[in-house]
Amino acid sequence: MPLRKESTAPRQGLAKKIFHKLAKVFNGLHWAIGITTLPATATSREERSFVLMWLGIIVFMIVFFTILIYLLGRF
Repeated sequence: MPLRKESTAPRQGLAKKIFHKLAKVFNGLHWAIGITTLPATATSREERSFVLMWLGIIVFMIVFFTILIYLLGRF
């Protein structure tokens, strides 16, 4: 049975839109925090890397502070 390529195209378009919107949000967050920014001429691949980097920073901070609060509560 051949694979249907039509079903993956809308998902990729939706994922591209989501990453683009998140890139805009994180780019705005850059101006508040000042860590890094995305160039105005960024490709979709660069936007995806930028968004994944920011999501990684957020997850790291959540995990770090969760462990910190847990350890402070134990002592």
